[in-house]
Amino acid sequence: MILSTPDIVQRENQVFHQVTVESPKGSSFLWYSVEEPFGGLLSHSCDAALVGLLIPAMACGEDIHIRGAVSERLLYNLSGPCQSVLRYVMPRLRPIRVTADTLSPSLTPRPAGVATGFSGGIDSYCVLADNLGADTLPGFRITHLLFNNVGSHGKDNERMFHARFEHLAPSARRLGLPFVKVDSNLGSFFGNGLGFTKTHTFRNASVALLLQGGIGRYLYASAFNYQNVFVGLAREIAYTDSISLPLLSTDTLDAFSAGSEYTRVEKTVRVADFAESYGTLDVCINSHQRGTVTNCSACPKCLRTLATLDIAGLLERYSAVFDLEAYRRQKNVYFAELLAIRNPFHREIIAFARRRGYPLPIASRILHLLRFPSLSRFFGQISETFTGPPTTTGSSGSSVHNPYQSN
Repeated sequence: MILSTPDIVQRENQVFHQVTVESPKGSSFLWYSVEEPFGGLLSHSCDAALVGLLIPAMACGEDIHIRGAVSERLLYNLSGPCQSVLRYVMPRLRPIRVTADTLSPSLTPRPAGVATGFSGGIDSYCVLADNLGADTLPGFRITHLLFNNVGSHGKDNERMFHARFEHLAPSARRLGLPFVKVDSNLGSFFGNGLGFTKTHTFRNASVALLLQGGIGRYLYASAFNYQNVFVGLAREIAYTDSISLPLLSTDTLDAFSAGSEYTRVEKTVRVADFAESYGTLDVCINSHQRGTVTNCSACPKCLRTLATLDIAGLLERYSAVFDLEAYRRQKNVYFAELLAIRNPFHREIIAFARRRGYPLPIASRILHLLRFPSLSRFFGQISETFTGPPTTTGSSGSSVHNPYQSN
């Protein structure tokens, strides 16, 4: 795989950073674009393309040669250490050689911009809550919000990308921060087995490297706290973020995993004190399937957020973005799932309830103790008599699954 020197081209109100990609499959273009006011942020180095295409190249076993300039620090890390991390997470990846014609000089002084992605979720709002206050160190105070189209918006990605951006843009304006909308065709280079959850750190870091013309620090919202960080076979690359992001830094841009000091429960409670989140919090995994930017109040991420807010006594703050009655109708079954399915996030919520002295619903305890599907359905019907149906169906036709109920 050969990557050309980037071309910076303006078309109407968009400024494009595009790289020619030559491989045994033929010649193609990798491009990123930003709106014209942010064109000055674009870098002329190949750093973004190198990080963006490293995983696809390793999947094909293709060496990478860069005809343009690349950061010496990045070239060093991507030639060895980064590949080792990636191969622990995805063993099917193969080691490759990475070479370049030119090493790019670091910018002195480092660009002053501090960027973070803004998705409206718990992780991203936690980064804002921590890095916009009066006591934030000047060199870490957020100056730019990023919204990327690198694979997270589902199959109908263009429409959802624009809809989600417009949904969040008023929040960015109220926060007084520039909201950089970064479109790209990077996702088209990722084939089967290279889904977004296994590759998002490198995809999004490539955008930060794209913007080295004005961004010197990148705070990437963590998904897991330090107790859960590890390098190894996993469904999500996020477990490695505290280790992999420093390896994706250059002499011009430092990348950090931000928020790993918190558990998920602690993040949720932290965000609940950040008033801007009340009307825009978006944690749903079903929204792209339903074609909306609203929370379904039924998927696992919606329910774990609602349960945490409920235990904290903060549920009503989010009545504008969740269907609280739908949550209450399925609450008993969901708390039974929390007791039964022992993943780290569920354990945190149950431990939080115990610390707060929050009484778990009796119906949930009964459902948890039962192991016979017929009895579970019987007690589920009793629960429905007093509290409403134990599951809710959203506009997508999806519903919350009761692990004790037979199919």
